[in-house]
Amino acid sequence: MIRRWFIAVAILVTVCGPSFAASVAFSDQTVSAQLIYSPGSPLDMDSKEMYHGGSVGDFNRDGWPDLFLLGGGMVADALFINDGDGTFTNEAIAWGVDFVHRGRGSTVGDYNNDGWPDLYVTSGGDLGGADRLGQHRLYENNGNGTFTERGVAAGVNESSSLYATATGAAFGDYDLDGDLDLFVCGWEAMSCHINPCEQNRLFQNQGNGTFTDVTVAAEIANNFDGFSPRFVDMNGDRYPELIVAADYRTSRYFVNDGDGTFTNATGPSGTGEDDNGMGTTVADFNRDGLPDWYVTSIWRDGSFQDGNYLYVNQGSDTYSILPETSGARDGGWGWGTEAIDFDHDGWVDLIETNGWWETTEWTGETSYLYRNNGDLTFTEVQNGSGFSHLGAGRSVLTLDYDRDGDMDVVVTSHAEPVQLFRNDISGVDANWIELALDTSADAGLAPDGYGAKITATTGGVTQSFWLNGGASYLGRSQAVAHFGLGAATTVDIDIEWSDGTTTSMPGVAVNQILTATPAAGGGAPGEASGVPGQRMRAVYNPGSGEIDVEFTSACDASNHTIVYGDLASVSSYVYSGASCFVGASGTATFDPGMANAFFMVVGHNGTVEGSYGQDRLGAERPDYAGTPGCDLSQDLAGTCVP
Repeated sequence: MIRRWFIAVAILVTVCGPSFAASVAFSDQTVSAQLIYSPGSPLDMDSKEMYHGGSVGDFNRDGWPDLFLLGGGMVADALFINDGDGTFTNEAIAWGVDFVHRGRGSTVGDYNNDGWPDLYVTSGGDLGGADRLGQHRLYENNGNGTFTERGVAAGVNESSSLYATATGAAFGDYDLDGDLDLFVCGWEAMSCHINPCEQNRLFQNQGNGTFTDVTVAAEIANNFDGFSPRFVDMNGDRYPELIVAADYRTSRYFVNDGDGTFTNATGPSGTGEDDNGMGTTVADFNRDGLPDWYVTSIWRDGSFQDGNYLYVNQGSDTYSILPETSGARDGGWGWGTEAIDFDHDGWVDLIETNGWWETTEWTGETSYLYRNNGDLTFTEVQNGSGFSHLGAGRSVLTLDYDRDGDMDVVVTSHAEPVQLFRNDISGVDANWIELALDTSADAGLAPDGYGAKITATTGGVTQSFWLNGGASYLGRSQAVAHFGLGAATTVDIDIEWSDGTTTSMPGVAVNQILTATPAAGGGAPGEASGVPGQRMRAVYNPGSGEIDVEFTSACDASNHTIVYGDLASVSSYVYSGASCFVGASGTATFDPGMANAFFMVVGHNGTVEGSYGQDRLGAERPDYAGTPGCDLSQDLAGTCVP
């Protein structure tokens, strides 16, 4: 099935750089962004040196990524809301997440499919006693600038009946039923990888606000010391595998059997060779269309501990391992990592942070930028780039916090200040495209497009991205697909959704932040009351500046109208004109007569069924499915609460 598509264009920026790759340039914006925060842990917290983390999410859905940070027990957790002007404000108190506790890891996902990203936190409890069981927290986003804690009610407050040291977590739709399931890792020094014990758990979302522990039913053997899980379709059958970076040579590769169970294929796949798996990321490093797997570990000079591993996908759940000479191996005592194209040359690069207190070999070591040379080798380029982090790094989080089209980096550390590095890429060959997915109109797809594969093709070269909610280490980065495009001026985007349907967006102008959504199913944009015969679809063509309309004879003034006007007039609801196409089935294209128009498909009941434009505050507001019970003005202004 080929899906039609709607896009919301958020920003257009021109960037420049050299032909091979733009200059790698970062600057420390921690102070100017007002991101002042230092976590710490009490002395009696188990394995306190392994923490603290954070996660990225657009919690107020204003298009600007926000940042949740764990305090670790010495300070309250923080929620830094993006102000949209290069600064953040800690609103943890107002949102109800200013909890002082033995926090470890976090992740973000819309677990109840209400359109608002929720927050899951692994914890050993408050300071009223030692680390104890059953203290994990699930913050449900109320959509009004507050959270409500639902961990116990949802059944995810405990991930082990034996050990309190839970670590990373990840949301993903492993059973492809359209809601997000949850995997939670646990680590208890060398206890569970010797004899099976239950410190890692798979929770299946029941679709009613609760989860069920299905670890045993899913045949996930629990003998590993887990840190960083991800759900990613590694073999192309749409069912996401569960891959886990785990300590003491226990990293795991679980193949999704598609029937609710998993098979441990770690040995046959050629993975699990890393000695001390900590952080993890997935990307197509050689542009062959297959997802590769990078795991951070420990490099100890002159020992068997030989550092980070890049498992290169050979297809059919088999992998080869890059040699030490390929680079990106010696990252010290590695922790968090992420894969982004930080120089926009079309090859995905790596970021890694590290640090440990035991010996001078691992203290004060730099965090690394590994530039992809395009031949499965990597070169360190952090020196002189402005990316200077020498602390006890833990989480690496990537986000486009200033929405300028390049990915910025946040590094959290153990008992040290958080740092924000802005990507200041420059050069004529540094074009890009950034894509978020909105699946809210299709209950069969997981929220925010989790499980989708996005490709970007320019000049016959295709890059691939797998949107997932996986843990870098103790946290999740911004859930957007970002592609560096070099000197290309247009890009062909293709999306394979988790249900196997596809969307094609050819000839898209570069240097845009887009939101894409599949427009299909009952009640989708342009279908009056879900009746297929009463249809009007409209798509804004950014290349021509025109609105392309498809309609049927049943579409008349009694059920559908296209209203359009200049973006500047949205606040006062003064529209330049209105048009309804009446007559036989067909298509039409019209020019709204202005350079930057909004349009809305308005159903027979007055609700906005599809739109492109901005609200009265100038923020992007694509109302693909409309808001039930709201009239046109209320829906545009965002003042109607259904």
